[in-house]
Amino acid sequence: MMETFLTAFDPSDLPGTSIDPLGFERGYLFLADKILPGLTNVASRPRYFALLCAGIQLSGDQDSRSEREQVAHRQETILRLERFWALANVLARPDKSGGVRGVTYAQDYVKELLRRGDKRTTAGYRLLSRQSQYGGIGMYANVADGMHFFNREDFILTPALGEVAAEAFLAETGLPGSIRRAVIDDTDVPLATLADWGERAHVEAEVKPREAACLDEALHYNDVRSRMTGLLRDHPARSAEETELERLARTLRTLKRNGQHQDLQEGIECILAFESCYQHVLLSLERILWLCRHHAAASITLAELANDPVMLLVKTNLPTRVQRLLDVLDHGTMPGFREHLDRLSDVRRFLETASGSVQDNSAFVDAVISRHADVQHGKFDRGRRKMPWLERINSRLQLTMTRSGGMNREATDPSHINPHPYRLGAADAFISASKKGMAS
Repeated sequence: MMETFLTAFDPSDLPGTSIDPLGFERGYLFLADKILPGLTNVASRPRYFALLCAGIQLSGDQDSRSEREQVAHRQETILRLERFWALANVLARPDKSGGVRGVTYAQDYVKELLRRGDKRTTAGYRLLSRQSQYGGIGMYANVADGMHFFNREDFILTPALGEVAAEAFLAETGLPGSIRRAVIDDTDVPLATLADWGERAHVEAEVKPREAACLDEALHYNDVRSRMTGLLRDHPARSAEETELERLARTLRTLKRNGQHQDLQEGIECILAFESCYQHVLLSLERILWLCRHHAAASITLAELANDPVMLLVKTNLPTRVQRLLDVLDHGTMPGFREHLDRLSDVRRFLETASGSVQDNSAFVDAVISRHADVQHGKFDRGRRKMPWLERINSRLQLTMTRSGGMNREATDPSHINPHPYRLGAADAFISASKKGMAS
């Protein structure tokens, strides 16, 4: 069953979390799709795609069951294979399996098996609090659907890619018959067999040529994604310190110099302008929160904010940053870039209001905290609307009774605000896996 977002302001739908305090998430996801459609930051371990396909393949034909029962059976087979695979990863490489969803659950279970001296195990242990939501299916199935490995609704493999990926994974990792039977029949398997298979099927193991070819084909199925990953391949990260935005800016300079991929140029330009605006306005909110938290009265006056150097920095820089974003939005010409730009209208209105009020400190602060309050009220936690982290009472800004969010350190510059991640890591993982595997 596909999960739906509660509101435009809270796409994570994770209970008890307070993210996106100024409502930029929807716009960010829209812009990420302009350069790397179909990928997500979470689905960054390419091996999962063939693993899911293999689980569907092992479920077999179930013509005697109803359609609903068939879907449930395929899903349960995937989950069982995933649990065995997680154990295999940990048994093979105990300290190098961090890419496995729910690895700590698998590690704890392996410790218990070894403590008891067990030599065999079933897949009947708990992997994550809700494996179907937070494990391979929840994090990778929608992406796998978009990349044409299988249909997310009924877990049916595509003949051209999904079936090939499943067969490649099963053959190239040498899935032992005992594990195959244990997955299908829900029986036990020797730990030694799991450990041996785990070396070949490990989340970080180099994929073999057939699986790599499937990853490469899936990556290039979409034209925009194909061209962008080609650019990333030509512009690899220079170091671990280079940020995604710096890498995108460097790529953009090459595109402008060569006059190539105008749609990607406009998409990247918009991302850079969007993130600069985001970092500035979020810095203002974080500054107010920080000052309130560290004031004896847990509040601060508008007069004190008016002379704060960080707030002055934001108000000085913001109009230029917002105008740059508006120029990109208004003057972009490529249909691929201009499609559905109305999805940025909400953020655009807020930024225009905020930047237009920088000469009036009270109006600027009101614009920021009003936006925050509107965003928080659009979120729900256990059926209740979330409350804003602060409020204005006459000339004072003060923390509310709700547990306030925000950073746990002082931010004094826009660079201290982490920008949104634009899926470059996931794309790099695909590039690396397919390149190494096809070359082996």
